[in-house]
Amino acid sequence: MLVQQRKRMAFWLILPTLLLIVAFKIAPIAEGVVVSFQAQSMMRPNPDAFVGWTHYKRAIFEEGVFGAALWRTIVWTVGSVAGAYIVGLSIALLLNREFAGRTLFRALFLIPWVIPEVATALLWKWSYGDEFGVINFLLMRLGVLETPILFLSSPGAAMASVIVVQIWKLYPIMFITLLAALQSVPRELHESAEIDGATVWQRFVYVTFPYIRPTSVIITLLAAIWTFQNFDIIYLLTGGGPADATKILPTLVYEKGFWGLELGYASAISLLMLLCMTVLSVTYLLVYRAQREET
Repeated sequence: MLVQQRKRMAFWLILPTLLLIVAFKIAPIAEGVVVSFQAQSMMRPNPDAFVGWTHYKRAIFEEGVFGAALWRTIVWTVGSVAGAYIVGLSIALLLNREFAGRTLFRALFLIPWVIPEVATALLWKWSYGDEFGVINFLLMRLGVLETPILFLSSPGAAMASVIVVQIWKLYPIMFITLLAALQSVPRELHESAEIDGATVWQRFVYVTFPYIRPTSVIITLLAAIWTFQNFDIIYLLTGGGPADATKILPTLVYEKGFWGLELGYASAISLLMLLCMTVLSVTYLLVYRAQREET
């Protein structure tokens, strides 16, 4: 009887939160599903007219915008997460040692994470400038370049440039999480491996990495989810250009919905994007459950 009372009490305690989730999460998604099957274009009459799967067919097969944007989103996500992991792990390995000023360096390396997205975009847009940008100025002053690089104006360099910004923004969370995992590795194992003649690389592969692998998998999947739906950095730096070189799914949805005024079409693309996010989220949950069972 007491157990049932506790269950009822727990239900009533979480009910307000569930209602908020339904109101602010589930209801908009349901509205988006309805709108995706309607005309809902500010440029056409009868916006509530039912058009079925027209928007989905248009995005996937007729115009092919979804497939192209999805590929660019995958490149953006993989490049950003892989780069942030490498940078974060490298810094974590360096700071996982006792030396003077280690606490100060830990705080300094976290600065990119706390800077707002808008300030980050403005900072890097100024740094990438072709005439007055800091990067081009230094490279030309050192004799590395004769003419400035068009980081954000060249289709060939734009995606790599925005990925660098996302790496700079994302690596602090990787660094602090991996550093916490590194501190759980027993030092006795490193000392034993060193006595046995293991190299630095062998100690990392066979001693360190098995301990940080669960944390690495989880933080990498989380970072992939965050980056996949990130909108601010690319929109503020390039707006999806030049020549659609950085037009990922979030910027495509924004363009079709707010500039093209095709709300039904934008809703269909956003639901296709939600499907991709669901795959990532389910992967994260399965991996997280597997990691918990191993531990």
